[in-house]
Amino acid sequence: MVKRFIQTTLLLLLLFVVFLSYLSIYGVSTDKFNNLISKKIFERDKDLEIKLNDIKIFLNINNFNFELKTNDPKVFFKNKEIKIKSISSDLPLRNLFSEKINLEEIKILTHKNRIQNLIEVIRTYRNSPQLFFLNKIVKDGFIDIEGKITFNEDGSIKSNYLLDGNIENLKIELLNNNIVENINLSFLIREKEYLIYNFSSQYESVRINSNQIKIIDHQNSYNFEGDISSQKSLIDLNKFPLFLNNNIKNIFKEELTISSNNKFSFKLNKKIKFSDVNFQSKITLKEIQYSNDIFKRFFPGYKKDIKFENNSITIDYNNGDYQINGKSKMNINGDIDDANYSLKKIKKNFFYNFNFELINSAVNFEILNYTKNKDDKSSLKLTGNYSASKNINLEKIKFIQDKNFIDIGNIKINKNKKIKSIDNIKVSVFNNNGKLSKLDIKKDKKNYLINSKIFDGTKLVDEILFSKDDGNFFDLFDNLNNNILIKIDTAYLSNEDYLTSLNTNLTIKNNKIFDLNLLSKFPNNEELKVSIRTNQNKEKITTVFTNYAKPLVEKYKFIKGFDGGALDFYSVSKDKKTNSNLKIYDFKLNEVPALTKLLTLASLQGIADLLSGEGIRFNEFEMKFTNDKGLMTIEEIYSLGPSISVLMDGYVQKDRLISLRGTLVPATTINKAIGSIPFLGELLVGKKAGEGVFGVSFKIKGYPKDLKTSVNPIKSLTPRFITRTLEKIKKSN
Repeated sequence: MVKRFIQTTLLLLLLFVVFLSYLSIYGVSTDKFNNLISKKIFERDKDLEIKLNDIKIFLNINNFNFELKTNDPKVFFKNKEIKIKSISSDLPLRNLFSEKINLEEIKILTHKNRIQNLIEVIRTYRNSPQLFFLNKIVKDGFIDIEGKITFNEDGSIKSNYLLDGNIENLKIELLNNNIVENINLSFLIREKEYLIYNFSSQYESVRINSNQIKIIDHQNSYNFEGDISSQKSLIDLNKFPLFLNNNIKNIFKEELTISSNNKFSFKLNKKIKFSDVNFQSKITLKEIQYSNDIFKRFFPGYKKDIKFENNSITIDYNNGDYQINGKSKMNINGDIDDANYSLKKIKKNFFYNFNFELINSAVNFEILNYTKNKDDKSSLKLTGNYSASKNINLEKIKFIQDKNFIDIGNIKINKNKKIKSIDNIKVSVFNNNGKLSKLDIKKDKKNYLINSKIFDGTKLVDEILFSKDDGNFFDLFDNLNNNILIKIDTAYLSNEDYLTSLNTNLTIKNNKIFDLNLLSKFPNNEELKVSIRTNQNKEKITTVFTNYAKPLVEKYKFIKGFDGGALDFYSVSKDKKTNSNLKIYDFKLNEVPALTKLLTLASLQGIADLLSGEGIRFNEFEMKFTNDKGLMTIEEIYSLGPSISVLMDGYVQKDRLISLRGTLVPATTINKAIGSIPFLGELLVGKKAGEGVFGVSFKIKGYPKDLKTSVNPIKSLTPRFITRTLEKIKKSN
């Protein structure tokens, strides 16, 4: 009996274990709860309709609760279907036999649904400005979710809910109406905590990835923290008009190859305002280019632009302040050198440091007549700072090549890129002529002191005489009002000609020379005197005088073989109009191409041969002219000599048109015969050889590089020519 009882008990126990196992693994199906659950949901929200399939009941052996689960229920919200894979819930044993059933937790696993439909559902239960904004920008995409939601006894959702899901092929429209497509990501949502991971997208041609973006919902703001990277991509900047301003156009080409890795954090308040922004970036740029014609003055190899290749840039940004460090290869028409730089912003102040190792690039400082050749190792450093509300300060510009150096300290530049002041400049270079140039410039209160033992000013003088720029050199400065004291022991004007003991006192007012006194000597002890003074009528009067004109005249390359001569120049300038008078006495010319051509056309080959041989002597040259807004009007050029005399007038429109006309008189036998007639000869011709009644008239007209010359070989002289000749004769006598 006992044995039978034991067997029966074991059998029942076995059956019970099998039942429990079956119930925990396979469960049992029932539709008992279908109407109850649908009714509860409808009572809560009449827009939400759920049609459940049979509910399976599983036993959870661990806590002796039942799990209710249904697959593929039909869920509709406002007649829009939300595809659900399964819904499950735990049911305590005590509720199984109770008339009132409270669901403590629901687990939902969805199929892929359109995101717009899901946003509408969420907004029904928990609307916010962020969800409204999200509903506006989302245009397409799919989402699947695995969620766990727990309820209070009153049916409200507890704060410990958990949503885990994926978004595929999301399409959004940005505020500028641009479309971003192919957004894919996974997410994990808890109460006031959102995690986005495995993010990928493509905007235009830029492929974007992120391992993780974490969002914390505080009371008044959202805290963002994460990373984002872009793969190496070719970007068409025309598709990013927001960033393609004029400054960017000067730096970047229309296409840009870039990759980056970034870490960031920031706060976003409820009014969509950013704060506490921090990010660290590592950026690789294939090429940056910059164009500016000013580089032609310094880099002989420069043609169109400077390219900065293989750029490696790091950015550390902290709530408005940042530091940028970079290094690259600087390419000037195939000549490649190293460059590195840093830029730091602290509050409203910016600090920068640029370093260039220049080996393969030639560098030219034209004013100093100095060129750093290729393969000569050199360096260029620029450091300084500037403020958004104040001046740009170039603390140091230093160029070093072997024993040559240029060192400039503390240049202050205003917002309009005008120089306010320079503290000091030191130069020591062996220039292209093999001459040493040393210069020391210092600012002393309101004065500038310029001292030099030896200085080659060849190119500086050329720049002053032949510059095509009508502007004033001092226009580089911001309202310069200073005295400049210059003392140079030896100052070269050309490769051979130089001045000694050059002393100049220069007064600048409002960026213009107000007074100047220059006194120096040539090696032959002949003096050079230059004076500029401004009178009470604001007329600027300039005078230049020397008994040794050759070094100044020979600066004009079209005149060769100039010898002897005294130079006397006088001009009066007011309101950008200048009246000038230039005189040169007792000189000889060997070669003037324009004059040679004129003599040849006039069939005066003998004089033309003389000009290119021993030279032609002139007793006097005088030129009266005015300059006004790029137009030189020549009132008269008169040159008197034993072999030839010339009277000429016309105009020269700068870089555009030249128009000259005049009379040329050779000292022929006929003129000499007329000159031998008593009284009449002296009256008409004079006692000196070279003047006469008969000569040729000529015209020179055209563009500077295409001048046309015509002559009328035989012509009786005009009264004007005779009058001017007699005036010169009377003065000479």
